[in-house]
Amino acid sequence: MRADLLYDECAKRPEGTTFFQRDLTSMQVANDVEELVKMVSDLSKRHLLQPLQFDGETCWKLRPRDIADKLLKLVPDERLLYQYIDNAQTEGVWSKALRAKTNLAQPTVTKYLKSLEAKDLIQAVMSVKTPNRKMYLLKHLKPSEDVAGGPWQNEGDFDTALIDIATQVIGKKVQEETCIKVAGNWNNYTSADRQAAIAHKKVQVKGVPDIEELLPVQPYHPPMEPAQPKLVHRTNPFYPTTASLAEYLNSIQLLRGKTVRESDMEQLLEMMVLDGTLEKVTATTYRTVLQPPKQVYNGFVDAPCGNCPVFDLCSDEGPITARTCVYFAEWLETTSEEAN
Repeated sequence: MRADLLYDECAKRPEGTTFFQRDLTSMQVANDVEELVKMVSDLSKRHLLQPLQFDGETCWKLRPRDIADKLLKLVPDERLLYQYIDNAQTEGVWSKALRAKTNLAQPTVTKYLKSLEAKDLIQAVMSVKTPNRKMYLLKHLKPSEDVAGGPWQNEGDFDTALIDIATQVIGKKVQEETCIKVAGNWNNYTSADRQAAIAHKKVQVKGVPDIEELLPVQPYHPPMEPAQPKLVHRTNPFYPTTASLAEYLNSIQLLRGKTVRESDMEQLLEMMVLDGTLEKVTATTYRTVLQPPKQVYNGFVDAPCGNCPVFDLCSDEGPITARTCVYFAEWLETTSEEAN
C-alpha cells in the first residue's frame, strides 16, 4: 500500500518527530493533497499515525507497528482509556481521573486497566507525592520526577547507594574549593594572634584561686611530622553555591538520565550539614568541616597533680595523700579514702 510508503518515510525521521501537512507533502509520496489525505486517514485508522493539535493546527506522530497492532485489537473502552493515558504522557493519570473523564464505571475502568497492563501497553507507578495513588502511563515512558521522585529516589524509595556516591563526589569538590593541604607543622597564627593568646592565658591562670576553678588541662598533642599534610581552610576562597554544585554534578553526568535541580542539591547539602561533613557559610554557600586531630593524652600533664595548689603538702603520710585526694580519685574515676 502507498500509505505504508509514507509511513516508511516518516520512520526515517528522529523518534518523536511531529509531522504537519507541509512536512508530509514535502516527502513527495502522494501525488496530490487528496491522495495525501487518504494516506493519512488510512494510517490513522490503523493507529500508525496519532493525530494531535498544535496551536490549532492538526499534526501527527508516528506509532511503532507493534503498538499499532495491539491497539487494533482493543475494544472501544480499552482504546478510550489508552488515549487518555497517552495524552497524560510522563505525568501519568490517576484511575479515578480516568473514570471521571471517560464516564465508565469503576469496575470497568479497573478491568480494562489490568488488561492494558497485561498487554504491555501501559504501566502503573506509585506517586511519591501521593503514595496512595497509582498513576498510569504508557509502558515505554519514564515517569516524571514529580511522579517517581527526584534524582535521589528510585521507584519511590531513596537510592542510598547513589546518595553515598554523590555525597563523596560533592564533599571532594567542596574540599578542593575551600581547603588546601599544608605541612603538618604549619600554623596560621600571626604574631599578634600568638601574643594575644598568651596574654589571655596568663590572665586566666593567675586569676584562678582554687584547683576546682582551674581550666582543664589541655591534652598533649605531639608535633606532627612535616611530611604528613593536613587540611586548612583557604584564606579567601570562592565558596561553592547550591547552583554551582548542581551544575557540576550535571556536567560530570554522575546521575545518568537525571538532572539535578537546585532544590535537589540543596536537599543533599542539608543532609551533609547534618552529618557534619559540610557547614554553611551563607544561606547558599558551603565549606568543608575540618575534623579535629586525634587526641593523644599524656598522663604527666593531664593528672591533677601538675597544677595542684597543695602539691608540696602531699606525701605518703600526712593529711594529704594520693589515697585521700578527691581530685586524684575523680581523675582515676575511683573513690578516695576521705570520701568513705
